[in-house]
Amino acid sequence: MTSSQPHTDSYYAATANDNTEYPPLVGEQHADVCVVGAGFTGISTALHLAERGYNVHVVEASKVGWGASGRNGGQMIGGISGEERIAAAHRADVEDMLWEMRWAGHEIIRERVARYGISCDLKAGYLDVAIKKRHLAAFRAEFDRLQRHDFPLS
Repeated sequence: MTSSQPHTDSYYAATANDNTEYPPLVGEQHADVCVVGAGFTGISTALHLAERGYNVHVVEASKVGWGASGRNGGQMIGGISGEERIAAAHRADVEDMLWEMRWAGHEIIRERVARYGISCDLKAGYLDVAIKKRHLAAFRAEFDRLQRHDFPLS
């Protein structure tokens, strides 16, 4: 894994604990699974498979976290894109499943940080801000939903 240009300026690149360099792929390689791309999805997929005993190779054109994964803010936010439309279309059939899904990733991250001793500044919480008066109704609905699920609000 080599790149002719340095990692893009980002918080991720500036705070990475290790700057690793890997040689380019040369010759024939053998693996049960080859994952193309070392962003969040690629690395998570590779780790899930490796934990299950598969021989996994990850191929990346640049560096781990080179693209969008290395340019995001890194917040653990509880939500699913399109969640309201999905819930409206399926109602009670999927409400509990959507609730579980919106937090499952947080548990995976916490478990991996603990299991692998990942040295990071992991913290819970984020801030949503209303920039228009109409946003307050959505905040009220979300607050009510959190209360219905006994979500710890403090």
